[in-house]
Amino acid sequence: MSTLPRTAPLALLLAALTLVSACSSVTRKINPEPTITSAGILAFRDICLKSAPSFAGAETAARAHGIAELTDAGFAKMGMNQDQTLGLQVKANQECAITTPNQNDSSLTQQFLNTAAKFSSTPVAQNVPARITLDGQTFILMHDRRGGEAYVMLKAH
Repeated sequence: MSTLPRTAPLALLLAALTLVSACSSVTRKINPEPTITSAGILAFRDICLKSAPSFAGAETAARAHGIAELTDAGFAKMGMNQDQTLGLQVKANQECAITTPNQNDSSLTQQFLNTAAKFSSTPVAQNVPARITLDGQTFILMHDRRGGEAYVMLKAH
């Protein structure tokens, strides 16, 4: 003979159903991080973000992306790869910018900001212009799509 009251199995069943329904009613929106599809964003990461805040290693990093030589234009150093599909402008301790031809990809700004956020010690806005903090120094990020793609970081003063 059972020592549990007749209502115990019913109570157990209701408790189990409540737990199952609670688990199944929780919805979670997962925004997958876009994969980096742009050579420009990869170059920005490797050249600008990894050498910031001084940009001392930018010239060396640029070689890995096919930018063999930077020319001193007086206000900044500039260079392009052989087929002119990737450009760099860098000014020590101040700015770094990567340019590419136009790309038909609406996720580029999101890719750019997500990539920069991995290097920032403060949260990064999901629209531009945005601020990032690298080694205690604040930079402004911009993605300009007029006439090509320009991924820019400027030291905030």
